[in-house]
Amino acid sequence: MLQRRQLPNLNALRAFESAARLLNFRMASEELNITHSAISHHIRNLEDQLGVKLFNRAGRNVVLTESGILYLPILSDCFDRIAEGTRLVQSRERPKTLIVQVYITVAMYWLLPRIHDFFQASKGIQAQLNTSYLDWDFDRSGTDVGIIWATKKDPDLVYLHLAEARLSPMCHKDIVMGEHPLQEPKDLLNHHILQLFNHNRDWAMWFKEAGVEDWAPDQAITYDNYLLALEAASKGHGVAMTNSPFATPRDTNENLVRPFGSHSCHSGDWYLVCKKELADSPKVKAFYKWIMGELGNEEGGD
Repeated sequence: MLQRRQLPNLNALRAFESAARLLNFRMASEELNITHSAISHHIRNLEDQLGVKLFNRAGRNVVLTESGILYLPILSDCFDRIAEGTRLVQSRERPKTLIVQVYITVAMYWLLPRIHDFFQASKGIQAQLNTSYLDWDFDRSGTDVGIIWATKKDPDLVYLHLAEARLSPMCHKDIVMGEHPLQEPKDLLNHHILQLFNHNRDWAMWFKEAGVEDWAPDQAITYDNYLLALEAASKGHGVAMTNSPFATPRDTNENLVRPFGSHSCHSGDWYLVCKKELADSPKVKAFYKWIMGELGNEEGGD
């Protein structure tokens, strides 16, 4: 005979998980859109049902007991899995909607000019873009697929290879033949280097491959994304790095040029990433096929 699950009240569990995670009853009440007294009531009832104390008062603050510390990650993981499962079910029931995680630079320079073409080619699949400025890791909880730059893989995800990531500098065309012309890579040391603080190895890799040893990261002006660095470069404020083929301006800014032509270095790879459960879905297959077709067209036009 199967044993019946003995589960506490779901609302009480949600109240505890929120209050324990935030360590604040008022913030938990705002997150769950219920009153402060309701949070306190739910937690009292939960403690009574479990027969253990979950919080201790410390003046106006609350702290978790050892039992509370043990219980919190278990509940948080359960709620995360429920939320992820819910989104997965919803995604399968929305065959004409694809939520795409995309870095803001990739969205502006590569995807937005083409996304209407995908809608037509896929016979009506609507791509909803979830843009990110900083985080390159795949958000499995809120998206279906992501165009992600990666050097290592999560074994719980599917990675469909799109292209090699190639680093190359870009700057305003007037800088190339200006007061300090750019004739060889070491000439970059006479100019402001525009660097991403969360991708500060880009320039180090490029300079190393180009044989330039005198550059140090603290010589650079830092930004938090390629888009801002390239915008500054387009105004003549220095030399920025691009990460082809997705994080590179094309016809969007005629002022930007590559001072050393096709000279570039390999920095990793671009992938279309998704959860295993969605890898064989028609909408993911259609998006991958479309991207590969677009990349093929670019190569054919070069």
